[in-house]
Amino acid sequence: MELIAPAGNLEKLKAAVRFGADAVYCGAGSYSLRAPETSFSIADLAEGVQFAHDHQCKVYLAMNIFAFDEDIAGMLVYFDQAACLGIDAVIVSDPGIIAQVRRRSNAIRIHLSTQANTTNSESARFWREQGVDRIVAARELSLARIGEIRKRVPDMELEVFVHGAMCIAYSGRCLLSKFMSDRSANRGLCAQPCRWEYQLEESVSGEKQTIEQDLHGTYILNSRDLCMIGHIPELAAAGVDSLKIEGRMKTAYYTAMVTRVYRAALDSYLKSPENYRFDPRWLEELKSVSHRPYTTGFYLPDREDETECITDSSPIRGYDFVGTADLHDRQANILTIRARNRFAVGDILEIIDPDHHEVLTIKVGEITDTQSGKSMAEAHNSYVVDVSLGGSCDHLIGKDAMIRRVGVYL
Repeated sequence: MELIAPAGNLEKLKAAVRFGADAVYCGAGSYSLRAPETSFSIADLAEGVQFAHDHQCKVYLAMNIFAFDEDIAGMLVYFDQAACLGIDAVIVSDPGIIAQVRRRSNAIRIHLSTQANTTNSESARFWREQGVDRIVAARELSLARIGEIRKRVPDMELEVFVHGAMCIAYSGRCLLSKFMSDRSANRGLCAQPCRWEYQLEESVSGEKQTIEQDLHGTYILNSRDLCMIGHIPELAAAGVDSLKIEGRMKTAYYTAMVTRVYRAALDSYLKSPENYRFDPRWLEELKSVSHRPYTTGFYLPDREDETECITDSSPIRGYDFVGTADLHDRQANILTIRARNRFAVGDILEIIDPDHHEVLTIKVGEITDTQSGKSMAEAHNSYVVDVSLGGSCDHLIGKDAMIRRVGVYL
């Protein structure tokens, strides 16, 4: 099985690659469902494709907005440029775009977006006949139904989301954002009104509506986050070809940590399926990144997992991401850090290095500004500082390793 990670920008793409993704997916300018915050210019896409391919990682380009006629010309110009860069596949949902892509290139594979809501084998067979190589299955499907599609259409690749935020709307096709804020979710501009707080009142029929809420209202549309880390064997048994992590809008730290965990679990399973054992530390690590309470969604209906989080929409965080490693002078025991959040002398930090299995714990000694040479008590976002490490360091810390400290959000 393949592991696909989100690439919201170049930094996130490189983090995903370094921490074990087999493939990354990124947005095609203004033509993906996470525009404009995660849009790749052609220049950035060129650098990203080169970096990914240098590390034996594939790049899938999302061009899955619901397109209007005025979008087509620009989409095809972007596609032609991206094709010249060597993208490995394009993710689309529009039949017209599929036809245009197939006319323009036979080399680039076509992946059908989850927004096409493929829920049965006849649809899968139809799309196979149209030149689609892979279907990103509708999120409403159980693993049993995915397995049935696999059995009936064995030559169609199947990809599923296994982790991240879920949309409350059917296959993500939502009109709520457009209606309430004039920002279309189907055009990459979702304002996430499903995360807002609501009060329910039925004023016509007089029927009582059963809903859990207090005097402050409820988050009835607010979905929990998907997490399938405990069910790798079941995903394999269903015939899934590719596991996809959601989160192009999340941080590089989120991308790195979630990719790292699923890489470890997947490698463990693929190495010896018959001896595979779930490691509880994987779930604990996933609880350390920003998330809402977890669910298995629709995959395992017998579990009767709750899918909504009706009391709060705020994410849970277990650690503060404080920066990334730059240069490590092991002899002097000094690490240069590009800070993203505050950390101070005396803090205990954890370093997650893609080149090392274990998490390294260090204590912050003296902090020195790299430009001025001045000593300081704490570093803040955008600072570049040299940090003397308390205690000895067993190995060389790699460039771009992630650095965190235990937060106060547990």
